[in-house]
Amino acid sequence: MKKNFYIAELNLPNTSAYAVHVFQMCNSISKKQKNLKLLVPFVEKNLIKKIKKNYGIKYNFEIISIFKSYKKLNFLKRIYFAYRCKQIMGNTKNIDLVLSRSVVAAILLSFFNIRIFLEIHTELKGITKFFFKISKLKRISKNIKFIFINKYLLNFFKIEKKKFIILDDAVNTELFKNKRSKIHKNTCAYFGSLTKGKGLEIILEISKLNKNINFHIYGDLKLVFKQVDKNSYKNVKFYNHVDYYKIPKYMSKYHILLMPYLEKVSVRSSNLDTSKYMSPLKLFEYLAMSKIIIASKLKVYSHILKNNYNCFLLESNNLSSWIHLIENIFKNIKKFESLRKSALKTSRKFTWDQRVEKILFFRQNF
Repeated sequence: MKKNFYIAELNLPNTSAYAVHVFQMCNSISKKQKNLKLLVPFVEKNLIKKIKKNYGIKYNFEIISIFKSYKKLNFLKRIYFAYRCKQIMGNTKNIDLVLSRSVVAAILLSFFNIRIFLEIHTELKGITKFFFKISKLKRISKNIKFIFINKYLLNFFKIEKKKFIILDDAVNTELFKNKRSKIHKNTCAYFGSLTKGKGLEIILEISKLNKNINFHIYGDLKLVFKQVDKNSYKNVKFYNHVDYYKIPKYMSKYHILLMPYLEKVSVRSSNLDTSKYMSPLKLFEYLAMSKIIIASKLKVYSHILKNNYNCFLLESNNLSSWIHLIENIFKNIKKFESLRKSALKTSRKFTWDQRVEKILFFRQNF
């Protein structure tokens, strides 16, 4: 039987969007391709079953830990990680599909004539950026193709057209469904990362200007930037990280979901500004929940979010417009039924299954 591999620089368990992406991709790949192995630096083996449940995984794939304990990867450890992946993969003739989120592993495995898709979600920095240059070598270049999360990432890479495909993030529409729940009145919600630029700053400012609107924030509270005193906002409630499969249940409790990005957006690697090329997971999850979405007006997702069609788009620095719109929505929720239906319709164009199908189609010319 042919073997399939997904390589990710993830220590598990993990609460990042990176982990969500990897597990949802592996779930959909396993639906189409048998015998998939996810190779990671480290996974707590006694938690594998729980981890899969957390991500709502329905299709089986094996998770293999490269190291015997948790490893924070530096460049040299990434090289060793790639070497161990090569050992586990064995005979290259029996390999069908290989996807990687690791730049170093993808380039080194390509050198050994393993055809591989490298998925890139951010610009490259430091030694990894320098190392990436050897991907131009003929021996490597012939064995590697690229998946970019957003077309604007191409501004940082010079790749010929036949070598790449652009695929946004996606959503598991079977998992993210709007369920009947008791709605929190006059309350908006935000789900996702709490790093700088993701929108917490705007929500806190709005909360001070209108005490009649309540805000519920869901995310990893360890990542809330230090200057925020969570107890000083009377109409803001903070909830810690929620298991992924439970998120739809919590989202169902709100009419309005917020995505108030600033012009600069940080990720866990704080030296990166992803605002020009991100593809936010929560965007697709919000859409699939058929909710009223209010988001910052950004070019990066303008091909998905259409103002007054499937969402409302506002300038991030115009706080009065956010308050005015939220107030008007709460006055007559039923008025926005068409917008909610359009959001749901849009989400069905961006599923993980469709994403995997496009990769498999792209593979035909490899």
